[in-house]
Amino acid sequence: MNPETPPPPTTPAPLVNLEPGEQMVCEIKRHPFGLIGMYFMAALLIIVLALAAIFVPHFFTSIDKQVKLLLLLGFAIIAAFVFLLIFVSTSIYNKNRWIVTSSNLTEVTQEGLFRRQVSQLSLANLEDVTTNQSGIIQSMFHFGTLRAETAGETSHFVLSFCPNPNGYAQKILAAREAFLRNSPDVASRANDKLNVPGYTPPAATTPAPVTTPPPVENTPPPPSNDPNQTTES
Repeated sequence: MNPETPPPPTTPAPLVNLEPGEQMVCEIKRHPFGLIGMYFMAALLIIVLALAAIFVPHFFTSIDKQVKLLLLLGFAIIAAFVFLLIFVSTSIYNKNRWIVTSSNLTEVTQEGLFRRQVSQLSLANLEDVTTNQSGIIQSMFHFGTLRAETAGETSHFVLSFCPNPNGYAQKILAAREAFLRNSPDVASRANDKLNVPGYTPPAATTPAPVTTPPPVENTPPPPSNDPNQTTES
């Protein structure tokens, strides 16, 4: 039988330049539920405009064909604008994400079609990761708010509409724990402010002393008491 083919390596996100030895852990995108409200309002607007374009000419019989064509053209322009707005809003919404690597947490905030803010936080400075799920809707559809906090007052990362926030929080905490375990010098400096569940900084190892065996003395053999032994002259 042919040996199993190993899975391909994880492709790094284009927004993150991985350092030597740094690996991708996960990429967190927003839950699609956050788009439902916008889609609902857009669909409602399209329905109202379509009903207006259909029934207005029936109620106002004095409207000539040119006015009807202008109404249909106006409806088509507004509908096209609404669909374009939905496309742009969906693209902006989906570009907001967190990128977790083996040593950093990167927050990508897409504030507009041509405006993006990228912030990076070292896992050594990560103090806590909290989640918030309130209401039956968030519990049913498994989304909530994910928050990463540091010791500072302004270095907080917040991702709303995060899918499975508890699972991603555990992944981030596990990545931080592994990072501190593999970097004992960083862990010792951050030990005063970090609280990693189940993590104990590794104890410093003292090399065992090297003992040198005592030299072996070459002592002559004791004289023989055998009377039959003759000495050569």
